[in-house]
Parts: sequence; structure tokens; C-alpha cells
Amino acid sequence: MTTPGRQTAMSYEQMLDDLDDELCTWPAEPQVFTRANALDQWPNPITPLTQELVELPQERGLEGAFVRVLGVTEPSPQWTWNGCFYGYVMFGVTPSAALADNLPGWNRAGVYADYLGVNPDPKAPDESGGSPNILSLLKIGANFAAALRNYPRQARRDTAIARRQLDDDLRRDWPSQSDQYLLARINTFVGTHARQREPHAVASVIGAALFKQFTQTAEKLAGPEDGAGLATEAITPLGGVHMSEAIEAMARVKAGQLDRAEFLRDYGFRGSNEFELKSRTWSDDAATVDRLIDGAERPVATPAQEGARRELKQLAGWRWPLLRRQLSFTEHHLRWRENGKVPMAMAVASLRVVVREAGLRLAERGIIDDPSDVFYLRKPDLDNALRGQIESGQLLARIARRRETHQLAFQLPLPEIVDATPHGLVRMSEARWRSLGVLPPKSPDERSTVLAGVGGSPGTATGRARIVHDPNTIDVDDGDILVARGTDSAWTPLFMQASAVVVDIGGVMSHACIAAREVGIPCVIDVKHGTTRISEGQRICVDGAAGSVTLL
Repeated sequence: MTTPGRQTAMSYEQMLDDLDDELCTWPAEPQVFTRANALDQWPNPITPLTQELVELPQERGLEGAFVRVLGVTEPSPQWTWNGCFYGYVMFGVTPSAALADNLPGWNRAGVYADYLGVNPDPKAPDESGGSPNILSLLKIGANFAAALRNYPRQARRDTAIARRQLDDDLRRDWPSQSDQYLLARINTFVGTHARQREPHAVASVIGAALFKQFTQTAEKLAGPEDGAGLATEAITPLGGVHMSEAIEAMARVKAGQLDRAEFLRDYGFRGSNEFELKSRTWSDDAATVDRLIDGAERPVATPAQEGARRELKQLAGWRWPLLRRQLSFTEHHLRWRENGKVPMAMAVASLRVVVREAGLRLAERGIIDDPSDVFYLRKPDLDNALRGQIESGQLLARIARRRETHQLAFQLPLPEIVDATPHGLVRMSEARWRSLGVLPPKSPDERSTVLAGVGGSPGTATGRARIVHDPNTIDVDDGDILVARGTDSAWTPLFMQASAVVVDIGGVMSHACIAAREVGIPCVIDVKHGTTRISEGQRICVDGAAGSVTLL
């Protein structure tokens, strides 16, 4: 069996043959999926129980945001917005492109280009949806206006409820609770978590749109070359982001101004890969917390932000009050892009306590071999096991098969973009790219010493590259440059010690960009092959404005 982190000589196709596809969510029709919009929340293959108890509700919540809250599409009986293939969560681009038919000024090829980082095919026929129905547009506009007011309120309510539930669960005497109570908590979570997902999804859509509008305004004032950089600098750092507050709290613990136990009470539910039920949070991992606290520093204001705002004010003239209001409005919703994850992370932390208790009981009863086997059950398996309605040998065979697939999946060289069919994953052909109205991506020049990506946070830095796969297992020295496939919220403390960040996959609204801008360091994302082209310890130069990484 291949272990996580070990290289394999097997081809992509050979590995697919060895993996069990029982838990793959094959779409009814061919559909394009990308890792780019899922990597910062789901960095690794997820376990079967996480897929059914956490990711499926999040998928349903994402649909709820688009169907019920924003009213821009119809519901689907299947997994649509996300997919899960051999444990890898991927974002479904095809339904997003279909939304273009309902919105003026949009077309499907443009949506594919934005999400997949490719260019529209100038020879492709215009497949825009034409003129949407005026009544439908008015309804969608009213839905967006209502969402702007309502989703922050819902997110605050969800956060308060999840906080109380987590505090209660951390104090609860679990051995005294019945099996029926565990089952009831698990069943309740599924519906609750789907609703918790809606505000975060809405914030992501609205925040991205507002940031794009603000950038366009800045480009009109300063020109296309300088405007985008000014917009990014003017909005960096946001402040008021939960993980940045956690970093500041770490610095206060280090300075003796905050009790460590109080820090863990407020922030201990966070951690790397925090939506995976099998993962350990900061409360579970004293060594990681101590290391992060030891390296913590208070975030400092970046002079670039003040300078950018002064320049925009001068360029705007009498229009500055309007631009300043647009800036504040954009900042408000961008914060919710990150803070909307907080109630979800708290709720998963509560569910993790419930599932661990279930695993301990099933292991004590001899139904499973080890408490960690519980993460390789599906929800019906867990229900039947707690009710004593399943044969142990049958269950153990399923666990062994799923555990092997999960471990092998860590070595699967899954492409960033795939075409999923009802029968399996297919590599994107040139004909398939062009059928979407876009040009195929260019193959990277393996001889070039400059890696091209997208600028996520401005500035330049030169330093030693550190290839990071697990933020909990690496010590970063001041000035090091983090190079990763993707990052999630728990990486943010490492950003305080790094001089720059380079990420293989992601967009300007991904976690790496937001976190880098918060702490004021350069960031280049979407370099595709940074973790393979850059060697551990190699000196590199990162230009966050140009979106380039030079190998020295």
C-alpha cells in the first residue's frame, strides 16, 4: 500500500484502476470540475464519513445560496456545485457557467475563462443567453439586495449558536450520553450545516463581485496597469478577520497578556484541514500551538495601504466620498468571505466530538478494530453500527477497502481541471476546451527560470523556498518563502514568519491571497507547478504585482 507523501511510479490511469470509486459523485452528464475553488477548504482527500456528514451538507448549502437566497438557478436532485472524486473535493464549473444565461452581460465562455484561468476562443460562436426576461432580472436584483442585508445577520446568529453548542459539548459528560443522543446529534447536524453554508457562499459571490467593481473603478482612475495594484493595496489589510485575530491573540499569549487556556477556548477549534472530521484541531495539538505561539507577532499596518488610499483620494477628487463608501462596502463583505467559515468550523468541531465518542464505543464493543475506523464508515453504516444492526466482519471489509483508497488517493496526481462523466474522470482534450468556447491552456516552458502566475498580494521578496505539504510539521524561519499546493485558514500563522507565499492553485479570492494581504507579504498564486519546479531550499524571487516567481 502506498503511504501519503511517498512518490509512486504508477501512472494516473493505473492509479485510477486501483482506487475504489464507491464514494465518487459521478454527474449525470459530463461536467467540468476544478480544484482551484475547493483547495483552500479541502486541501487533502477527505474520509468517507466527512464526505457524507460535512461535504454533502455544504454542497446542499451552496445550492441553497444560489437557488433559495439569490434565486439565479433551479435546484438539482444530485451533487452539482461540488463533486467528490476519490476523496478530492472539486468545484463544478459547468453549473456556474449556466448561470450566465440568466444574467445580462455574461456568457458561458467568460465564466469558464474566469474560473479555469484560460482565454476565450475568438473564433467561438457567441453563446450568450441573449436578453434575459426583465421580470426575472428584477427578481434576481431584489434577491441580491435582500441578501446583502440578511446574510451577515444569519452568519452572526449561526456563530453565536455554534459557539454555545461547542462550549456545551466540550463540557459534556459524553460516556453518560445514550447512543440515541449521538444519532440525534448527527442527524440534526446535516440539516443545520447546510444552512450554515449559505451565508459563506453568498459572501463569496458578493465579495468577489464587489472587489471586481472596486478594481474597475480604480482602473478608470489610474489606468489599467496601475489601478488593479492600487485597489489591492487600498483594501489590504482588511482587519477584523477571524484568523488574523487569532494571530494577534497568539502574540498576546507569547507576551504574557493572555492566558493560553483562554486562547484555546476562543480559537482552539481551528486547525489545519479543519473541516475533515479526522483532523486534529489546535486544542488537540499542544506542540503545534506552542510552536505557533512562539513564532507569533502582532500584525502591523502596511504603509502601502495608506499611500494607496491617498493616491485614490487625489485621483477621485470630489468623487472620493463615493469611492470611500464603495471601499468600505467592499471591505465589509470581503471579511465575511473568511468569517463566514467560523460557524461552520465550530459546528464541525462539535460534530468531531460526537463522532469520536461513537468511534470509542464501537471499538469497545468490538464492532470496529480501532476508534479511527469510524471515519471510514458511511452514515448508514454508522447508524446501523450504533443500533447493533450490522455484522462486524462485513463492516471491517468496507473499512479496509475505503481506508486503502483514502491512503492511495494522497498519491493520485489529480489534474487541477477534470471532465467528469457518468463513468469516470476524463482528461480535458483540445476539442473539449474549444467546445466550451475557450482556448486550451498553454503547456509550461520547462526550461524557463520564471514561473508565471497571478498576483495575489503586491510586493517583492527574495528568500529560501520551503515546500510545505503540512503546516503542522514544518518550522519556518523569518524570511523563508512558503511554496504550497494550496493553503487553508490554519496556515495563516506561518504567513507571519514568511517573506512571501507561492501557491500552485487558486484565485485572487482564495485564502492564500487574503491571508497574505492581511499580513502584508507578496503572494503569487496559480503558478501550477511551483511545488515541483521549485526545490526545497532553493532561492527564489517573488513579485506579487507582476505575478511571477524567478528561480535563482
